[in-house]
Amino acid sequence: MITKEDIETERTPKELRQFVTTVKSKIENCEQERHRGILKKGIYKVFVDEIIPLSLFCIKIYPDNYKISPKLGNQGYDAIVKDENGKIFEYLELTAPHDGHKDANEAKLVVERGYGNPLVYSPGSDLKDMFSIIMDTFEKKLKKDYSKCSLVIVIDFYPPLEGEKTIYVQLLKELKKKILKKIFTVKKTNFNKIYLLAIGLEMVEKIYDNKSVNKRYILKK
Repeated sequence: MITKEDIETERTPKELRQFVTTVKSKIENCEQERHRGILKKGIYKVFVDEIIPLSLFCIKIYPDNYKISPKLGNQGYDAIVKDENGKIFEYLELTAPHDGHKDANEAKLVVERGYGNPLVYSPGSDLKDMFSIIMDTFEKKLKKDYSKCSLVIVIDFYPPLEGEKTIYVQLLKELKKKILKKIFTVKKTNFNKIYLLAIGLEMVEKIYDNKSVNKRYILKK
C-alpha cells in the first residue's frame, strides 16, 4: 500500500500533506494494513515517526512553491527542502523522542483488543514526563555530525482541553530553556536551526537560529 518510492517522491508542502492524509485514509479502511501501521511494522515506522510530522511541519513553515523530498536511509538527514528556484534551501533531521517500550506495548493491546490502557494524568504531567527522554535524545544528537541540517524535535501528546493549553505552552518554554542551556553548556551546536513541533498544540516554534529572531507558527488544520 505504501512504498519507499511513494515516500521519497518530491512534493510541495500541500502535496506532501495530501499524500499523508490519503495514505492514512486507505490504511484505515484495511484492517491488516491498519494493524501494521499501529505496530509500526516495516516502512510504517518511518511513515508514522517521520513522514506524518514532516508533513505537518512543512505545510506551515515553507511556501507552497518549495519542494520537499523525504529521504529514507542513513545519509544523515531525513528530507531535502528546495526553494522556488530548485536550489537546496536546507536539509531536515527529524527526531521523535518517546518511550519505545511503552508505546510498543500499547500498540499491541490496541491491535489485540481494540484499545490500550486508560490514560490517567494531571494536565501537563504527560509532557513533563517526556522531558528526560527528549533531553537524552537531544544530547545524543549533539554528539553526531549534522552540521548542514536543521533539527525538528517532534513532541507528540494528546491535545489538551482549551483551559489547559497555557500549562503546556509554559512547559514548552521550560523545555526550550533546557535545550538552549545545553547548547550553551557544551558551547556548540551542530544544527543550523532547531524547531519544536508540538503536535498536541498544533504549534511549531523555532527555538534556535543564529541568523534570525525566534518565531512561533500555528499549524494549519
